[in-house]
Amino acid sequence: MQFNTYTAAGAKIACWLVNHPEPGASELGRVLAGYDVHDPEPTSAQARRLRPWARRLRAVFEAAEVADKAALADALLVAAHCSPRLVSHGPGLPFHLHYAPVRTGLTARVQAFTAAGLAHLIDSGHGGRLRACERDGCPTAFIDTSRNGRRRYCSIRCANQVNVARHRAQTAKPSQPKEAPTESHRTGTQTTPAPSRNTAPRPGSTVLSSRPDRT
Repeated sequence: MQFNTYTAAGAKIACWLVNHPEPGASELGRVLAGYDVHDPEPTSAQARRLRPWARRLRAVFEAAEVADKAALADALLVAAHCSPRLVSHGPGLPFHLHYAPVRTGLTARVQAFTAAGLAHLIDSGHGGRLRACERDGCPTAFIDTSRNGRRRYCSIRCANQVNVARHRAQTAKPSQPKEAPTESHRTGTQTTPAPSRNTAPRPGSTVLSSRPDRT
C-alpha cells in the first residue's frame, strides 16, 4: 500500500514521535530532514516541547474505531492552529503545503504537520491503518502498509511471540480423563443379563402352571 509521499510524511513523523516520545535534538533533526521538513534542526528545548504532543499523537493510533481516531485528529488540528498555505522556498522551486507559518518555529510546525498528516490518511479512507501493536506489553505504533490492511502486530517478531504463546497455552490444557475399562472390555467377552423372575406374560401367550388342574 503506497501513500502520497508528502501528505503521508506528517503521519510517518507522528508515528516516529509516538515510538520515540523523548527524542534528542540531533536524532529528531535527522528524522525531520529525512522528510524534507524546512529548517529541521531543533534545539533541545524544542525537542522537549514535543513530548506532551507525542502522547496526544499516541491516542490516535490506540483508538479502536476510525470515528474515534477522526475526533482525536480533529482536536489535534485545532490545538496545532493548523492553517494550510501554499509555499515555495525559492524561485523555480515547486509549491507545497505548509500547515503553520515558518515564523512560528519548528515545534509549532511539527505539531501542525503531524496533525495534518494523520488527518489526511483518515480523510483518504486509511484511518484504520493507524494502529498500535496488539501484543500485550508492546507499545509500538505503526502505519499498516500491507495490501489487505489487516496487519495486527508491529513486526514478525511480535506476531511469532503471540503465536508461540497461544500454542503453549493450548498444549498446556489438561486432557480429559479416560473412563476405566469394564471387565467385559478387558476380557473381550460379552455378558448376557439374567432373566427376571417377575417377568409378566406377554399378551396372547399361554401360561403353563405346574399345579394340577382341579376341575
